[in-house]
Amino acid sequence: MINKINHITFIMDGNNRWSIKNKRSKYDSYKNGAKKLIEITKFIFDNYDINYVSAFALSKHNFKRGSSIINIIEKVLNDFLTHNLNKSNFNFRFSFRGDLTFLPKKIFKGIKDLEKINIKSKKQLIIYLNYSGKEDIISAAKSLKKINKINEITYRKNLKSSNIPDPDMLIRSGGYQRLSDFLLYQISFTDFFFTKTLWPDIKKSQIKKYIYQFKYLERKFGF
Repeated sequence: MINKINHITFIMDGNNRWSIKNKRSKYDSYKNGAKKLIEITKFIFDNYDINYVSAFALSKHNFKRGSSIINIIEKVLNDFLTHNLNKSNFNFRFSFRGDLTFLPKKIFKGIKDLEKINIKSKKQLIIYLNYSGKEDIISAAKSLKKINKINEITYRKNLKSSNIPDPDMLIRSGGYQRLSDFLLYQISFTDFFFTKTLWPDIKKSQIKKYIYQFKYLERKFGF
């Protein structure tokens, strides 16, 4: 039996180490990381019957590193929106999840405008910004205080990932084998793939290999 894939998610780790290794600015590393996400997303949607790609772009914990990383993320977002907002560069839709209140109004508006492009497309790229899996779980629980009948369906509607199926497979770059507070509720039966390759250097051939491996896994939804 060949496993069907509906959703692939990425933890895009290794941007800072890439900048040190290549003697490039952190802005260059994150800009290349963003380009890589679009490149990989297009590759997946063009070559596979997969409808969802998601990526952990900014953890809430990143704010503890100071304002420099936030400023870089804002600049990368602003540059991306400037070059792509009024163009038909994509055959999929964008969705941004997480606490976006940290963004300047101009960038926030640009994101909302970007989300309106190809809104009817079945193919969707979900980008998690300023996101915490633990906070997602707690926030969903708090929002259900006044609801008498709580079940998995009602609970899921209150998660940041509402209306998005759980990931079938998770690929993490950068060498670390941990979740780093990403989608903790949603990955109960997700299969994990880890690579030492830093995110801006990840190749389509690697993604192709992991998808092939997943398709022929013996998946047991239990022990």
